[in-house]
Amino acid sequence: MSGYGFGKRPTSGPAGGAGEDRLDLSGIARAPVAVDPSREEAAIQRGAALGFIDRGAAEPTAREPAGRRRRATQPQISVFIKGPQDTLEWFIEYTNQRGNRSYWQTLEEFRALVERK
Repeated sequence: MSGYGFGKRPTSGPAGGAGEDRLDLSGIARAPVAVDPSREEAAIQRGAALGFIDRGAAEPTAREPAGRRRRATQPQISVFIKGPQDTLEWFIEYTNQRGNRSYWQTLEEFRALVERK
């Protein structure tokens, strides 16, 4: 039986010993990076000269941000219909012929027909 190599520990790393293939991160400082304000300002000016805009420091505007409007959604439910195979197959074929993507669209057309009478 093969385990495809999962769960096995390497017997030897690149240096020849077990576990020696791990990275040595002991010399990396964990404190936040200190930024010189004059160097930061110079970088911002160089970026502005190239056309970059600092969106993080932009003043808040009274307008709402431009974006897509979301339609108000109607509450939804699911229905499971069990019935004669030939009737349900006819309904599925009729829905496909009408070009409807969903069965509820066909039911909506039936509803409009019934409520017109």
